[in-house]
Amino acid sequence: MNINDVYSSITEQIMQKLQEGTVPWARSWVIGLPQNFISKRLYSGLNFLSLCVNNYPSPYYVTYLQCKEKGGNIIKASKGSLIVFWKIIHNPDNKSEPEKYPAQVPLVRYNYVFNLTQTSLYKPGMGGMKLKSCEEILDVMNDKPVIRHNSLRCCYYPVEDYISLPVPADFNTIDEYYSSLFHELVHWTGNVKRLARTCNIADPVEKAGEEITAELASAFLCGLCGISSGVIDNQASYIDDWLSSVRDEPMLFVKAAAAANKAVHYILNTL
Repeated sequence: MNINDVYSSITEQIMQKLQEGTVPWARSWVIGLPQNFISKRLYSGLNFLSLCVNNYPSPYYVTYLQCKEKGGNIIKASKGSLIVFWKIIHNPDNKSEPEKYPAQVPLVRYNYVFNLTQTSLYKPGMGGMKLKSCEEILDVMNDKPVIRHNSLRCCYYPVEDYISLPVPADFNTIDEYYSSLFHELVHWTGNVKRLARTCNIADPVEKAGEEITAELASAFLCGLCGISSGVIDNQASYIDDWLSSVRDEPMLFVKAAAAANKAVHYILNTL
C-alpha cells in the first residue's frame, strides 16, 4: 500500500465521522485512551484519532507478533486497525548532491494492530490508565508558560511570549477554561524557543494547520483529564470548521496530527 493512500484512508475516516456529527474520540474518554498493551504507551497524533474511531470496550492494542509473544491468538476474522510510524532521518543522497536533495527526510512505516478484545488475551475489567488532573499536567512541565488572566478572549502572544485568558469564573465551566488553556498552550509550544513551528497567519493553509494542531493536541490533553463531553463536542466543531482547508491540502491534517503529537510530548516532558 502506498503511504499516501494510508494517510488518505485514515484522514478520510476521521473527517467522515466529524462530518456525520460523531466525535471520534469521545468514547475513549470513558474507556481510556488508546494505548499499546505491552508498553502502555499512549498512541498519539493521527494514530490516536484513528484508533478512537473504533468501538471496542478496551483501550489496549497489540500487533500480531506482540499477541503471539504473550501466548495469545487473534480471534478468527478479526480486522486490524491501521497505524503509522514515522521519524526524521538523515538523507544519504544529500551527501553526494546536497544542492539537489534535502538533508533530512521522513521515514514512514505502517502496521496493523488489534484491540485486546480481538485476542484471547482479553479479560473483562482490564481498564486503561488513570486520569490526570489538569493542574497535574501543568505542574509537570519543566518549561513553565506565563499565563495572564487579563483578557476577554483566549490568545497567545508570540512576541511577548505569554498566554492570555479570561478569569476561570468567566467560563461556563472549569472544563471549558482548561480546554481553552490547553489550546493556547499548544500555540505556546510553537515558539522559536521551543518547537519552532513556523506559521504565517496571513496564509490560510498555514493558519488552518496551526489551529488544527492546537485543537488536536488540546483534545488529547483533555482526554487525559476526563474533560466533559460538551467540551469535546465543541472541539470537534472547531476542527470541522477547518476541514475545507484539509480537503484542499490532503497532507495538512497529517502534518497537523504529527505536530500535535510533538506538542503533547513537549508539554508532558516525554520527548
